[in-house]
Amino acid sequence: MKMPMHQHEIPAPKIPTGRIETLTDGIFAIAMTLLVLSIAVPTQAPVTPAAFSAYVTSILPQIFIYVVSFILLAVFWMDHHIFYIIKHSNTTLLWINILWLMSIAIVPFSTSIIGKYGEFQLAQLIFDVNMLVIGLLWYANWSYASRKGFVAEKVMPYAVYIRRSNLALPVLAIVAMMVSFISPAGSFLVFVLVPVIFTLYTAARRVRARRSPDH
Repeated sequence: MKMPMHQHEIPAPKIPTGRIETLTDGIFAIAMTLLVLSIAVPTQAPVTPAAFSAYVTSILPQIFIYVVSFILLAVFWMDHHIFYIIKHSNTTLLWINILWLMSIAIVPFSTSIIGKYGEFQLAQLIFDVNMLVIGLLWYANWSYASRKGFVAEKVMPYAVYIRRSNLALPVLAIVAMMVSFISPAGSFLVFVLVPVIFTLYTAARRVRARRSPDH
C-alpha cells in the first residue's frame, strides 16, 4: 500500500540568521569603503596652488554626495540589526536578503554616476531606482519574516507598525523620481530625509518602549 506523498515530505529547515548577518557586515564594509572612489583625484601635472584650490572647490558637491550616501548605507546597516529579532530564516528569506545585498553593493556605482553626471536626469534616476529597489526588498524582507513566524514573539504586536515604517524609503525614492523631472540635483536632496526619519523613528520607538507596561 502506497503512503500519501505528503507523509514523505521533509519539513523545510529553519536556518539560523548568523551567516546572513556575517555576509551583510562584509558587503556593507566593502560598499562603504568603495564610496570614496566616487571622489576624483586631480591628475594634471604640475598642479599649482590656485589650480588645486579650484579643484577642491569643484569637488565639494561630490564630497556632499559621498557623505550622504555613506550615511544612507549606515542607516541601512543599522536597520539590518532587526535580524536580532528574526530568529530563523529559510531559503526564500535568504534570497530576499541576497538580492537586497546586491542592491546595496550597487550603491557605490550609482553614487559615482551622480557624482560625475548629477546634472542629468538619467543619472539621478539610476540612483533613485537603486534606492527604490533597496527599500522594496527591505519591505519584502520584514513582511515575509513576520508572516512566516520567524520574528520573536514579543515583537509580533509591533510587526504591522514596523512594516509600515519600512515604506518610508520606497515612498521617498518615488518622490525623488518625480522631483528629478523638475530639478535633477534636487532629486538627490530628498534622501537627506532618510537619516532624519530614521532618527525620529528610533526616538519614537524608545519613548514607546518606556511607556510599555513591561517597563
